[in-house]
Amino acid sequence: MTKGNSVSTPGDSQSSPTARSGDLERLLVTAADLTSAGLDDFTQLASPSSDEDPPPMTGPTPELTALLNRAFNDKAAREVRTSFMNADSSIVVDEGVSERAAGAAVSWMADMRQVYAECAAWTMSIGDQEITVQVVDPADDPSEPLKVEQRFGDEALMRTMLAGPVGQQGQITTLLVRQGDRALELTFRSLAGEPGSPEAARLATATSKFLDLAPAKFLGLPNG
Repeated sequence: MTKGNSVSTPGDSQSSPTARSGDLERLLVTAADLTSAGLDDFTQLASPSSDEDPPPMTGPTPELTALLNRAFNDKAAREVRTSFMNADSSIVVDEGVSERAAGAAVSWMADMRQVYAECAAWTMSIGDQEITVQVVDPADDPSEPLKVEQRFGDEALMRTMLAGPVGQQGQITTLLVRQGDRALELTFRSLAGEPGSPEAARLATATSKFLDLAPAKFLGLPNG
């Protein structure tokens, strides 16, 4: 990890928006961090790969539909994003660091917890397509999300989703870390590989290394 910064405190509120935006930028992983973390197979993309708003979502009830769209379309007061891709374009890693109004990050994390607790599946509308998203039960997820969550910040939430028809499913694993009014979003996107396959092993290795690198930089933790 390169130099980390402490997270915001109530006393930081007098700093200028420009200074605070730069402060957030310094919490993102950069190309310079990749080699020292053993992520030589990844390069930083010129622009974030996931800047667009999420598509409309439909849950099992009207109330959960409203929750899904509120949670996934939540807008931070300030946000910076970056993305990385491996050499054969099979894995994309998106990272975002945001700062929200006082208390808003806590509310957003509560919404996301409710999504994963109450929505085992939902659909996304992309053009004329309806894509099914299924949440992997944490007990069945080899990335052991419940253990990962205990490692980071004031609170953390990690879940894996499978999107699309069987045999062509994309896999999306997201880690959310909250520290005060700031939040880290770290998302891994790839095809869903068979357990034990080279693709699954490669994704597991990359995920492990990014999970060591990105949250530590966000939280301002020392090397080692």
